[in-house]
Amino acid sequence: MLKLPTALTAFAKSLEREGVKLYAVGGCVRDALQNRAVHDVDLASKARPEELIERANAHGIEARIVQKTLGTVLLTIDGTDYEHTTFRTESYGAGGAHKPDAVRFANMPEQDAFRRDFSVNALYECISDGTILDPTGGLKDLENRVLRTTTKDPAVILRDDGLRILRLIRFAASLGFSVDPETWNAAKANAALLADVAWERKRQELDRILPGPRVFEALTMLKDVGALPYLLPELLACDGMQQKKAFHQYDVLTHLFHTCENTPEERGARLIGLLHDVGKPEALQRDGKLYAHDIYGTEIAARMLKRLRYPNALIDRVCGVIRLHMFDLTDEASDATIRKRFAGFGRERTEDLIMIREADVRGSGYKPTFVAARWREIYRKMQEEHAPFSERELLVSGEDIMRELGLKSGERIGKIKHALLLRCAVHPEENERGILLRRAHDMQ
Repeated sequence: MLKLPTALTAFAKSLEREGVKLYAVGGCVRDALQNRAVHDVDLASKARPEELIERANAHGIEARIVQKTLGTVLLTIDGTDYEHTTFRTESYGAGGAHKPDAVRFANMPEQDAFRRDFSVNALYECISDGTILDPTGGLKDLENRVLRTTTKDPAVILRDDGLRILRLIRFAASLGFSVDPETWNAAKANAALLADVAWERKRQELDRILPGPRVFEALTMLKDVGALPYLLPELLACDGMQQKKAFHQYDVLTHLFHTCENTPEERGARLIGLLHDVGKPEALQRDGKLYAHDIYGTEIAARMLKRLRYPNALIDRVCGVIRLHMFDLTDEASDATIRKRFAGFGRERTEDLIMIREADVRGSGYKPTFVAARWREIYRKMQEEHAPFSERELLVSGEDIMRELGLKSGERIGKIKHALLLRCAVHPEENERGILLRRAHDMQ
């Protein structure tokens, strides 16, 4: 049973006295029944939007319509937002872009349930007394840990919205559920409907899939269901591309999936792991070898992420790491060289490079002997010694250098500051104003 604030329960009881039963519905009910953490509570009833707003305002609750066609009202109760939708039925035309041709409000949860995607997401808990309504057999599926559509013919619900194919995979991986065979076959048969779905919506689902603890299983399911051509088409060239057995047990695509799995559960890190070797097929095709796959991969990853409408800062982060991930692959660089490169990279990029080096080795399929262990120790020492990781952290400014050397602002000052940064990366104790100005004299 959901644990709900007293103010919400009181409002539900008052609605019930007026002939309206208020229900929690969907993932919140599913997760509560599994003793999983509940983050958002979605509400539903037969109340039409204007009626609900009037009754909410009468009880001192702020309410406003956020989607008139779908009957969605946002209620704010004790500082928490709750989305309420009026029970409804929907009908769809051809294609999988989730644009209902008609929406009709309904009076019963049993009518509302069969427009929802999966039976475990079509459970209703009465707010006033905790009674569970299960119009589509979700309780049994929850007990058996299986995902099944709310409709007898799975193709009906999947054809209504192609994005439900990605949601199916997200729920299967995040909940650790199996997929009903008929539902899975229908998803495979209708994977092409993802072509009709906006890239922003597909990105939103990908963002929910990637941070999950079972990301390898999820990515494998995306491949097996046939979703990759409509989500990450450049990865298809990696499928089946064999690598040197001395370094990799897997083909490139499987290696990318395993590398992604071995990164932290965070969107940017997972994208770095998933795309770091995406340039290998093009490098082999163009050059006959993989030497420049970091260069090709940077361009390919940028194209993929832009298509998915990722923010520029994230694209810069992911592509910057892909471009640099081959640095010192043979572990032959000196400590001084690594320190200078880390200072030039900055803290965040250095941490990402250490992360991808470790994940890359773990994702090879062999027992790792971590090149990154040395990197991590050097980075730790640099932090402990307060080595600067940007020119802003130098204890001397460009103005100081100009006054000391009698120079005007320009490229020469920038070169001196960068040289001082690299010097202090190796000798952090020299990051003092007087020492830096003396070093600047030596650099004229």
